[in-house]
Amino acid sequence: MERNQFLLFLSFLFSTIATILGIAILVSGSSLARFSSGTGGSLFQASEIGAVVIPIVGEIHSGESTFESTGADTVLRQLRELEEDGNVKGILLEINSPGGTVAASQEIFNELIHLRKTKKIVVSMKDVAASGGYYIAAASDYIFAENGTITGSIGVISFAPNVKGLLDRYGVAVRTYKAGKYKDMYSPFRDSTNEEDDMIGKQLQDTYRKFVEDVAKGRNKTVKSIEELAEGKIYSGEDAFRNKLVDDIGGRREAHKKLSELCQYEGLIPLFEQEYSPFERMIRSLGVKFLGEGSQTAKVRALLQAQVLVILPTALGKLML
Repeated sequence: MERNQFLLFLSFLFSTIATILGIAILVSGSSLARFSSGTGGSLFQASEIGAVVIPIVGEIHSGESTFESTGADTVLRQLRELEEDGNVKGILLEINSPGGTVAASQEIFNELIHLRKTKKIVVSMKDVAASGGYYIAAASDYIFAENGTITGSIGVISFAPNVKGLLDRYGVAVRTYKAGKYKDMYSPFRDSTNEEDDMIGKQLQDTYRKFVEDVAKGRNKTVKSIEELAEGKIYSGEDAFRNKLVDDIGGRREAHKKLSELCQYEGLIPLFEQEYSPFERMIRSLGVKFLGEGSQTAKVRALLQAQVLVILPTALGKLML
């Protein structure tokens, strides 16, 4: 009995801590972090000429960014604030993402295309910059990838689980009440009809065509040339360079130098990056331990319950040394 009471107390204690940490993370994430110099200078000030580093990491989705994913609302807010600052001459996008949802990737792409009229944008690809990650990269003036970067995967996938066979095996039936013939089109409890498959196929083709057209627009290429490289194919950085999906091989150092040239800055233009206070770093670090598993479970649950249309590679591996 005492042991059960002790375990109950621990469960309550951890739940309370997780709730407090979750609120703290939301509060700390709601304000735009300061930008500090990434080259050893002082805190970024409006009177100082420079460029800003914006990371695109993890899953790309709507809403706010987290410590492990990129939220379109957060990125759009940052880009719009930078647009109004005449002393910010360029943006260095550091992308390490396998992709994400269609609308979120499109929003960031469109904002970057607009911003490219007044700012110079250079991309530095890390381990992975595929699908939605490549979609965003295509809106820049210049793209660098490492030899071992995985990129490309220009394609769209829509999926829903089908557990009908499992339910039939155990004699479980699910009753569905609906108003609208296609309201349960993505239901996991029945097979889809040919008509529904055609509708989903058209949706995918429309989105895929827009993806290809946007990449062609951002890269100043013909739609036909991008179509030949699309179809979900993935490329190493070196292969992407040969196929002109990226402009050069290199990392941050090379991207920084190129951005300085495009901004017509003598020497290396100062880079400013988001800076988190020690308290924010501690909260985020603890948040991974206490909230990470729960947040991932919530994402999976939401994924299974709703129609999903994502820009993600169907299969993607990292090159390991």
